Amino acid sequence: MSKLSLRPCRICDTSNNPIFASEKPCAGWIDKPWMPEGHYTLIRCRSCGNLYVDSDVTETYLNDLQGKFNPETEDKITYESTEDDDKRRTLELAENWEMIAKIRRPAQNDKSLDYGCAWGAFGNIAKQAGVIPNGVELQPTGAAHSLKLWGGKSVVHRGPIETAPFVENEFQYITSFETLEHVFDPVRILKSLKHLLSTGGVIAISVPSADYFTFKYWVYRKQPFHEWMRRKFPGNMQGDMVLIHNHINTFSLDAARLIMEKAGLKVVFIAPYCSGLRGGLLGKIIKYMGKLIWLLSLKKIILAPSIFVVAQKKLINAIL
Repeated sequence: MSKLSLRPCRICDTSNNPIFASEKPCAGWIDKPWMPEGHYTLIRCRSCGNLYVDSDVTETYLNDLQGKFNPETEDKITYESTEDDDKRRTLELAENWEMIAKIRRPAQNDKSLDYGCAWGAFGNIAKQAGVIPNGVELQPTGAAHSLKLWGGKSVVHRGPIETAPFVENEFQYITSFETLEHVFDPVRILKSLKHLLSTGGVIAISVPSADYFTFKYWVYRKQPFHEWMRRKFPGNMQGDMVLIHNHINTFSLDAARLIMEKAGLKVVFIAPYCSGLRGGLLGKIIKYMGKLIWLLSLKKIILAPSIFVVAQKKLINAIL
């Protein structure tokens, strides 16, 4: 595709960017499609490399859509559809905590805030280290499940971050894993979270990688054996058709760093993220291949499903 779009990049505001991919139908929750148009068209920013959706979707539409999602919760603490996937996702989140704890060691009664806490899996892991977990979640069943799981002094706000009952500098740890790609304005969310972060605290996110999606799109849509690949190795596509599923933004390395910086945060760690747990042997191969490509590209290409970023408040913001 070579057509240009006048819709500016949602991260850096650059316009006249090329349309990268388009498909119909698109994924949906309950009775609504993720995009109100019923299809996905992705634009690639020529400046920061972000992949963003060409849609008139609004924050109100997204909040309403996600707030009505009501998956099964029995015997699971993530949004995964099976018990085995739930266990693997929980192990992945434990790896996330290990990375964060290496950057800032937890102290007794530290407090954490998980934005998009789902059903409480990550907060439950932090709690085992003596940290008091708290959360923000749009989905009512998830919010209630997290609160029940954590108990004690924990607070789970069911609604947008702007209405949450938390105070400035309250949290030593703030996290958001595989969530910011679904929101209308990730920079605005990060700015709100930054005000809740204590001096010396850390904010950690994981977001999907644009490099990885570009490669996946080529494998499933463009290379000569793409139809065979979709039949034999469908991955996480919904059915045989929906590849571009529910991301408003799919972040490049530059875009992932930029959203932190625009929010007034200083990146202290950024790297490809893929635990390898979900895909067995193949997943482990992808994990190590992603790390190898990351190093060989002089830390420019993230050919792994996600990007893991840890940041702190900029010094000037901590002083003022």
